[in-house]
Amino acid sequence: MPVVFAFLLFFPLFVFANTEFEQIFDDHTAVMLLIEPKSGKIVKANQAAADFYGYSSQALQSKTIQEINLFTAEQVAEERENAHRQKRNYFIFRHQTAAGDIKTVEVYSIPIEFHGATLLYSVIKDISTQRQYQSEIWQYQKNLEQMVDSQVAIIKTKNNKIHAIYIAGLVVLIALALFLTFLLRITRKAQKYSTKLSQIVEQSPSAIITTDLQGYIDYQNKHSESALFRKLSSSKQSLFDELRNLTQHSDEFDNAISTNTPWVDRINLGHEHHWLHVHLYPLINNQRKKNGYVLILNDISKQKQDEKQLRLTSTVFRTANEAVMICDKNAKIQAVNEAFTEITGYSSDEVLNKTPDILSSNLQTEPFYANMQHQLDENNQWQGEICNRRKNGELYYEWLSITALRDNNGEIDAFVALFSDITKRKKAENKIYQQANFDSLTGLANRNLFSDRFEQALNKAQRENSFLALLFIDLDGFKHVNDTLGHSQGDTLLQQTATRLSETLRKSDTISRLGGDEFAVLIASDNNQFKVDRVAHKIQAAIATPYQLDNAQGFVSASIGITTYPNDGQDVETLMRKADSAMYKAKAKGKNNFQFFTAEMDEKAQKRRTLESELRTAIDNQQFFIDYQPIFDAKHNVIYACEALVRWHHPTKGLVSPDQFIELAEEIGVIANIGEFVLEHACITAAKWQDEYENAPGISVNISTIQFQRDDFIATIKNAIEISGLPSNKLILEITESLLIENDKKTIAQLTMLANLGVKIAIDDFGTGYSSLSYLKKFPVHKLKIDRSFIKDIEHNAESQALTKAIIAMSKSLKLEVIAEGVELNAQMHWLTASDCSLIQGYWFAKPVDALTIKELLTEHNN
Repeated sequence: MPVVFAFLLFFPLFVFANTEFEQIFDDHTAVMLLIEPKSGKIVKANQAAADFYGYSSQALQSKTIQEINLFTAEQVAEERENAHRQKRNYFIFRHQTAAGDIKTVEVYSIPIEFHGATLLYSVIKDISTQRQYQSEIWQYQKNLEQMVDSQVAIIKTKNNKIHAIYIAGLVVLIALALFLTFLLRITRKAQKYSTKLSQIVEQSPSAIITTDLQGYIDYQNKHSESALFRKLSSSKQSLFDELRNLTQHSDEFDNAISTNTPWVDRINLGHEHHWLHVHLYPLINNQRKKNGYVLILNDISKQKQDEKQLRLTSTVFRTANEAVMICDKNAKIQAVNEAFTEITGYSSDEVLNKTPDILSSNLQTEPFYANMQHQLDENNQWQGEICNRRKNGELYYEWLSITALRDNNGEIDAFVALFSDITKRKKAENKIYQQANFDSLTGLANRNLFSDRFEQALNKAQRENSFLALLFIDLDGFKHVNDTLGHSQGDTLLQQTATRLSETLRKSDTISRLGGDEFAVLIASDNNQFKVDRVAHKIQAAIATPYQLDNAQGFVSASIGITTYPNDGQDVETLMRKADSAMYKAKAKGKNNFQFFTAEMDEKAQKRRTLESELRTAIDNQQFFIDYQPIFDAKHNVIYACEALVRWHHPTKGLVSPDQFIELAEEIGVIANIGEFVLEHACITAAKWQDEYENAPGISVNISTIQFQRDDFIATIKNAIEISGLPSNKLILEITESLLIENDKKTIAQLTMLANLGVKIAIDDFGTGYSSLSYLKKFPVHKLKIDRSFIKDIEHNAESQALTKAIIAMSKSLKLEVIAEGVELNAQMHWLTASDCSLIQGYWFAKPVDALTIKELLTEHNN
């Protein structure tokens, strides 16, 4: 069998079984090299090559083939020409080993694709022994010729023909014996190599078949008889016909047959989903003539599956929404996908062979990374949240999962990291956390967060037997600032208060805005003799300093209630309740002071809490009713309108004064519910008056700031008018000056919509707030109600008279109606009517009365 078989045998193994190539290459007994064609650099050498040349594999891989081959470039070119001319598929070179020995070798080389590069796969066979045999034979022949020449000379000298013939015959016999001896040694050597080669062919994992020139099989190895190759190897017809039917490139096959060139193809065995790789080479005999073909077949089904899986994996890697980063064992980045670039801003080229530190924000601590490394070492995996930095410097949050890949020895070989950008989610979570735990106006902890921190501090104090102080702070005079300067200025004052508290107290103290103008401070100390009163004095001093607001100064003071642990309670709820009681005690004592909790305070606080609960029950059980106080037109002697006034009839306490529950209703946020009840029932009552009386009065309803600012306020007004059937121009809504002072877009829009509906707007308690001609001109206001504080002594107080006349004159000039509140005496009524103010409201004409009594008054004055 030709020696070229050995070369042809191994060629398909590495080209079409890439998954096993390196193992076969390294373990094979043949001398094999992978060489870079242009430079001659030895890229890879197997152990057989290392043993043959006397170098280690690493040493060989640092050399070029030119350092081993003793042929010059010219001699190499000449040998290539000789091989081409002689139609050899190998070259003969002389290679030098590490020991200096010179070996004559046959070199078989073909180009292959290896890890994305085109290399020369070379199989080297040592033919030094064969060459030595030939040299020895040639030397014996030379010696023989010399012996013959010598003997012939002797014969000639002695001129003895018979003797010469005898001697010559003897020499020939000796030479022939020697030649036959060496020929026998060479033959035995060749038989030994032939036996080895036959064993290799029979044990080959490739199917090897030889055919005659027509494609009929004349030899096949054992593997070709397996089920996979049986369709070809058991064919009764020409194997070439089978191949033409299976290949999609029959033209190329026929061309290879006709031109005596190799043919390589992949064929599919049909429904079995098996793929074969086929090599077909012509066989050349000693006379340089083709006498058949050899086919080498390999099952590449797994390779096809691997290629499909690789394509799928590559597609997933490339198109995944998650960023993928692959690093070697030294944490050098080897590959990233498109999502990585989209998230980080770095291209693949920019991060290749760099470490992930290129993304570091330096915000993670050393213990953080130590834990990450520990998890990878112990569990081969880590996942968690991390903050990194994009190429443009922007910080971003990612959810990162890292997996460590290990080799057969358990050593880390690579890392695969997957991460997704969670910055938007983090911002949303932070926003939700802020909204849930911090006051949006001041940035201080809200009641929810304050309670949580209080609970933690209390647990710590109980464990360590330490001290806690809780201070409840209420701003005295804040409502006046709100009413006179407007809510926006009130908000500014609250923000400045938060800043002052933060600057006055320690960083370890917890400050909270509980709601409205109420603040709380929590102080923890290891000193049970801590002077809380000193802190309270500092807070009072900080808050008492005038506030610089827009175009005005604000003045407030602080009423502070104080409780301490362990003296006043053992739980959060108790301590907060008692601090609240102490704060109300401070207010009751004239404000601008602080009070420590005492036992008697609990009773008053309990009464307030009871009232709050009863107020909520009153809303649910409809315990409210409406009284009506007439607004009398003294000039025409008719009731101009009636103001609807809410009353609470408690099932056990009887009538509860509005002074006791209106402010509380505003504080606990139920005033709008009460306001809607009054509006709805007042409109229904007034609508009945329109049918019953010829000169029916209007109805005036007080609207709280909270109710006015609700998004559904206009809809509530429309609904009340539609349900009741009351003409909209008969509805008067009384609002406070503070609403107008705010001058925001919503206020303007809502008042304009009310005016467009025909509803009249009255400013209640005019003159007590920050009165201004500008907002009276700007807003659709129809009436002013002079506060009772101007009326109570108007008959003899010159200042009250002057201010009232000014209000009346201003109203007339702006074409606004004026109503005087709190008129109780004849003298007051006469002064007002003489001053051109004829709309009177007060006890002089009538107290607030129930619906039945108001009808009697209407019957008397409006029919």
